[in-house]
Amino acid sequence: MDQQQQPHILLLPFPALGHIKPLLSLAELLCHAGLHVTFINTDHNHRCLSHLQPLSTHFPTLHFDSISDGLPADHPRTIQLMRELVFSVKAVMKPRFRDLLAELTTNSDRPVTCVIADGIMSFAIDIAKELGVRVMTFWAFSPCCLLFFLCLPKLNEDGQLPVGGEDDMDQMVRGMPGMEGLLRRRDLPDICRHPSDDTFFQFFKEVKVMTRTSALILNTFDQLEAATLSHIAPHFSRIYTIGPLTALLTSRIEHNISRSLSSFNDLCEADRSCMTWWIHNL
Repeated sequence: MDQQQQPHILLLPFPALGHIKPLLSLAELLCHAGLHVTFINTDHNHRCLSHLQPLSTHFPTLHFDSISDGLPADHPRTIQLMRELVFSVKAVMKPRFRDLLAELTTNSDRPVTCVIADGIMSFAIDIAKELGVRVMTFWAFSPCCLLFFLCLPKLNEDGQLPVGGEDDMDQMVRGMPGMEGLLRRRDLPDICRHPSDDTFFQFFKEVKVMTRTSALILNTFDQLEAATLSHIAPHFSRIYTIGPLTALLTSRIEHNISRSLSSFNDLCEADRSCMTWWIHNL
């Protein structure tokens, strides 16, 4: 295939490790298939992922770029401060992503032909459609979790949210297909304890935007979650179940190389001192 005619895929994960790693595995698989891929990190995460060169060396068509998440360099970006990251992503990353995508589609020798956006980065979906770029969405969590977020607006309309306070937390949640009699209020994620006009709640409510994409990519396989997938399917024009990505990557790439490359995908250096404690206490 002529290099100028190759598809150019742009991948945008939410800036957290549990989102970056599976999308980076997908990027490696796409490059292994001969496609050109640009992977977008935040400036902060790009600096933390300090061993990206071996990936680019092994996959010559894999390139990295970054944009600011709007937070100070010394911000810890921990799960306890997730609200601050969510707010900054929505306010700051959106216009900067638009500028970057516009540049890569109009002033590039190989224009972006498709965006694969993390499911909770809904602004990227709107921007890609605005610029006339095909867009797919990738969901990093389980299909059951996605089904919940798709039902979130209806649960709110039915007065079942927010939960907490004097509520009976063992009361069953109604209106979740396939989860009748199983899902209790106490099982709902933390965002369900926030009022519906809360910005944090609204950010996740926008997951519904995913349904406007041309396809949904899931890190699972049909036999594992067939019942849940049957409830999700009517919301999307096409669903690709390509998981588990780690097994797929290992099957396509030599095992030792795959393991070596996966070690470069951490944002923080692993603290292995716990293993010493565990071994000594066997």
